[in-house]
Amino acid sequence: MISYEEFEDIVVKILNRDISSNNDQKSAILSPSNKSLFIVAGPGSGKTTVMVLKILKYLFVDDIEPNSILATTYTRKAAEELYSRVLGWGDEIKNHLIDTIDDDFSKLLQIDRIDFNQIKIGTTDSIAEELLRDYKKPGENQAIVIEEFVANSAMIKIIIQDETYLNKRLVEYLKELTGLEKLNEPSKISEILLKIKNRIYHDQVDFDELYQDAEPESGEQIALDCIRKYEEVLSNRNTIDFAMLEAQFLNKLKNKDLKSFLEDIKIVLIDEYQDTNLLQEDIYFTIAQFALKNDGNITVVGDDDQSLYRFRGATVDLFTNYPKRVKERLDIDVEEINLRTNYRSTENIIEHCNQFAELDKEYQNARVENKPKIIAPDFEKDKMPILGLFRNNPEMLAKDLSILINKLVNKGECELKVMQVLNEDYYKKVNGKVDVAKLQQIKEENLKAGKEMEKISLKLDSDYGSASDIAILSYSPKERQRGNRSFLYFLRKQLKRYKQPIEMFNPRGIELQDIEIVEIFCGLVLECIDPEGTVQKLDKTIPKLAIHKMNQWRVKAREYIKLNPEPHEPISLSQFVTSWQLRKPRGYDEWPKSASLMELAYKITTWIEELQDDVEGIVYLEAITKSITQTGFFNEYHSNISFISPTHERDSILEAIWNIFVPISTGGVKIDESLLETLPDNRVNVLSIHQSKGLEFPLVIVDVGSKFKNNDVRTQHLRFPKSLKDKVTIEDTIRKHSTLGQSERSEKDRLFDDLTRLYFVAFSRAESVLLLVGLNSAIEGYPRKNDHFYIPNVALGWSRDEEYVGFKEIYLI
Repeated sequence: MISYEEFEDIVVKILNRDISSNNDQKSAILSPSNKSLFIVAGPGSGKTTVMVLKILKYLFVDDIEPNSILATTYTRKAAEELYSRVLGWGDEIKNHLIDTIDDDFSKLLQIDRIDFNQIKIGTTDSIAEELLRDYKKPGENQAIVIEEFVANSAMIKIIIQDETYLNKRLVEYLKELTGLEKLNEPSKISEILLKIKNRIYHDQVDFDELYQDAEPESGEQIALDCIRKYEEVLSNRNTIDFAMLEAQFLNKLKNKDLKSFLEDIKIVLIDEYQDTNLLQEDIYFTIAQFALKNDGNITVVGDDDQSLYRFRGATVDLFTNYPKRVKERLDIDVEEINLRTNYRSTENIIEHCNQFAELDKEYQNARVENKPKIIAPDFEKDKMPILGLFRNNPEMLAKDLSILINKLVNKGECELKVMQVLNEDYYKKVNGKVDVAKLQQIKEENLKAGKEMEKISLKLDSDYGSASDIAILSYSPKERQRGNRSFLYFLRKQLKRYKQPIEMFNPRGIELQDIEIVEIFCGLVLECIDPEGTVQKLDKTIPKLAIHKMNQWRVKAREYIKLNPEPHEPISLSQFVTSWQLRKPRGYDEWPKSASLMELAYKITTWIEELQDDVEGIVYLEAITKSITQTGFFNEYHSNISFISPTHERDSILEAIWNIFVPISTGGVKIDESLLETLPDNRVNVLSIHQSKGLEFPLVIVDVGSKFKNNDVRTQHLRFPKSLKDKVTIEDTIRKHSTLGQSERSEKDRLFDDLTRLYFVAFSRAESVLLLVGLNSAIEGYPRKNDHFYIPNVALGWSRDEEYVGFKEIYLI
């Protein structure tokens, strides 16, 4: 259609994307349509730009039909971004060509008929769902795909109904698999059972063989029985979960039920390949067989250093060994291209990420072979050193961090006094370890001597910064857990005290069932449909934990009613609840035969302002209403309360309690990532590191040690899993039955790998400023009598052989 030279000229001049200056990007985009690539894309390296321009090059240069292109991403948000850019940039190129070509009518027609909507772009699951719907056989009913929390609700119901969750053999088996010392919550047992089920699917293990190999009536066999019941329940309701969807999709592909789709496919482009599982690999390779027959290619893009989803079945080996695996399966050689230039971060942050990825020698064995370092672009950015803020306790840490944030957000600038104490000049090693006591002594001597501390100035913007420019990343964003308050809890309180209060956005800070407005809301709904818990008390099989929590909700709801919240007209909250309790209609002659729980829920929000206007409250409400609508798939009454007869009323109330309120009260309903795809523009964002993947912020604050007061074995999984015993795991238990076989790396090594990748992702989210925070004990050691007590921590530069390697420079505030 047009030459590559013309295409590049348009990209540079019309799209303002100078791809000619980056040879790695250019090689990836320029590659022929029948050349398969293995693209290793470091953080901030413009992989989305490469993918978009590669797709557009296929269309405008290689004359590939849009319906011959398949592009998958890991998240819905990434898919939307990819689709949006293809559409936007594609239209710009298309319109430019139509405006400038005036002597070739056939070419104009060819360009004009390009339909970007025919490109299949989405997550693997969304594409599978779409294709199964588009190519279903006449009369075939397509199964409804349920969300993860609905699957959890279904499993909870299965294990509670016959009290399987109390079976000692099952509980002991699951404790052995997970290393948990205590396991008595149905929601946690359900979560583990679903992990086992998903592993069976993801690793393509034969369920019947697994069942036959299990000891009769053992905990393993009971677990597999629960999984089988779960599959039967879903099948009877014509529903499937995401793992079952992928298995069904693969089966249809291999049985040639999607023959029309496969005959057209020519380009297979897969993003985030490091988070692929064996089932998905089989899907991609099956589709790629047809793409290659059509003289096309399969290209995968990813970064092993950013593989975070092992707990969801991802197997990073599929990426690190990709050239070998694709050769064995498809008999092709792929060209490896490394996108090394990081356009996101400053040179200091890039250098910090490189140091961190390379400080552990053993970790290098888990990376792509001969992987190059990330590099900075030729143009210079402001160079801010890596900063550290460490204090004696969580309250002090929160207070000083809040001062910094307040100055940045409300004054636009913050001047800091910093001291470089973690430079190589200060390293005084004893038996291969840093003498942390010596570091502290040097610091104290400098302060006593009045040694001038360096001054630096932080700015988020030329004028005033925005709170949304700041992200706080943590292993866990919990503000309260089991009665303990994290530094995030104190930070939220501190930020609200200022004359111009600063809000935090952290919907995952507290378990959904423990959030006050959720407690009030659920209590009000329960008091409406089942006054005083009369029907609830009839069912003696409801777990005690659920009963306790639901009763607690009811008490909070009654207290809230007494506050007489607005609006009072045309009806007060008290009048509304009383009307429901008495089944006495207002404005109608008789009470309806059926009432929708969704309608009831939305009416109750009239009196709870936080669920209407507050961004966190809206997320909570959406989580609950999604639970109501989706669990309707398993309900005889479809999330309605029936008033046809006393029996129907009782049964429909119990069904709502079991399917909605028991899962919420026992922790089975979580705030999932799909509810957090849009972040507010006026709040400090608090995210789990997993959640931050794919995002970037001017200032990133990484919590590397706010939970570590000493070298406690209970916190080792968060920082340095040295003493954790080698144990049986769900992954290894299932994987050994698959074609993958046993992993070459021990579970302990994989845990260290996981932590390294986790904090690599955290550090590489920062654009301009990276600030590490924690307790003094985490970085300086903790005095015990005459000795110094070390707290090894991967995030602070410890290699897994317990040597403190450290970083070239961190400036302490």
